[in-house]
Amino acid sequence: MSGLRKLLSVFRAYFRSVWAYPGAEAMRTIFLVVIMIVFLSLWRTTYSAMGATRLGGLSLPQMLEYLVGTEAIVLAAPAFAARIGDDVRTGGLSVQLTRPVSYVAFQFAVAAGESWPRLALNLLVGTALVWLVTGVEPLSAAGVAAYLIAYLPAFLLYASLFLTLALTSFWLEDAWAITFVASRMVMILGGLLVPLSLFPAALRTVARILPLQLMVYGPAQQLSHPFAALGTLLLSQAIWLAVLGGLLWFVYARGVRALHVHGG
Repeated sequence: MSGLRKLLSVFRAYFRSVWAYPGAEAMRTIFLVVIMIVFLSLWRTTYSAMGATRLGGLSLPQMLEYLVGTEAIVLAAPAFAARIGDDVRTGGLSVQLTRPVSYVAFQFAVAAGESWPRLALNLLVGTALVWLVTGVEPLSAAGVAAYLIAYLPAFLLYASLFLTLALTSFWLEDAWAITFVASRMVMILGGLLVPLSLFPAALRTVARILPLQLMVYGPAQQLSHPFAALGTLLLSQAIWLAVLGGLLWFVYARGVRALHVHGG
């Protein structure tokens, strides 16, 4: 319980830190607004030009809800590479390993403290923008509830994957490049801007095999189709979480061993 209380303290500290720098959060919000306006216009034009009422099984209001959900997740996603790279290069990691809580658990607590309030802010701003620009009704309570249920394992999946990649700093010193490529793969194959239902068949098959769509597409779908196939989604997320969690602990254990062998 002592370790859990320490992690909760870390979570609360980083949760509060998000609001301690309003200027930085304002810039994030402005970026979200600009991105949302661009893609709201793009999707409205696409539906109009094609004379379609539905694309990929989604009406225009549902597509806009989906876009709010995906952007909220990706723009709130934790960034591990720079922080862990600095820990490795400066030797700060050796000090952090002496803490009474696991380094990996500490990073998860930091990520949750930073990401969760940003997710809430992104949802509020995105929903308000869609409402003001299009008159589309705000998100339903059922949709938001299903979305948040699916988001928690999605967050753990994303954090497990990117923390694993960031921990390659043990050997690479700077994992920014590999995490940058992975983040772009999440945007494409995770369904950030285009739902998987609109992918070409071959690409859709690849995307469904990989866990990336479970981090973005799966939760965002719940906004327009609350609780539809939610059990299947959660099961898939749990299976991949076991796989990525095991990989994370393996990479971390090997990295710490290498650090100690080289006198870090």
